[in-house]
Amino acid sequence: MELSNLNIKNGLCISLGANIDSKFGSPLESLLVCRPKVEEIIKDWRDQSNTKKEENINSNPNFLWSSIYETSPHGVENEQPNYLNSLVLVKSNYFPKPSQTNAKLLLKDLKNLERFFGRKETPKGKKWLSRCLDLDILWWEELHTFDEELQLPHPRFMNRNFVISPLSEILSRSQKIKKFDDPRWSIV
Repeated sequence: MELSNLNIKNGLCISLGANIDSKFGSPLESLLVCRPKVEEIIKDWRDQSNTKKEENINSNPNFLWSSIYETSPHGVENEQPNYLNSLVLVKSNYFPKPSQTNAKLLLKDLKNLERFFGRKETPKGKKWLSRCLDLDILWWEELHTFDEELQLPHPRFMNRNFVISPLSEILSRSQKIKKFDDPRWSIV
């Protein structure tokens, strides 16, 4: 599915997840502490990468946060605690030009934040281990890039309920929606 079909053009989307304690406490405490830090990282990244600083001094990005969702671990072989997941869709007219270089600068800052929370490096060949904090860039506008370090858009985000449900929540805020009830259309 094309990202433009999801009404998210001009956006940057980052997922957050945790299922074990960090140095800040439980997964919930970790996400609560993490949220303003992610916003600060994005503002700093935007300001460092943008040559038109005087234009964006008073223009903060629009952070559209989802609720926190509890989900079972996906694709794991060993038993793990459930994850708490959220995501943020960020919109700004003053982001740097989408490029692999600029995306990797942001990713580096997000990975540093994971380490600050106590996340250990994932051993080679291991996937989907428990994490005290997991931050992923899911997409950034129409940028397509693929290498070992970064793949945008994230190749599996459309298959993950822990992304689709929060994204639906965020996107539905901008639409007027009303449930239509008719007894002839009864779902049991």
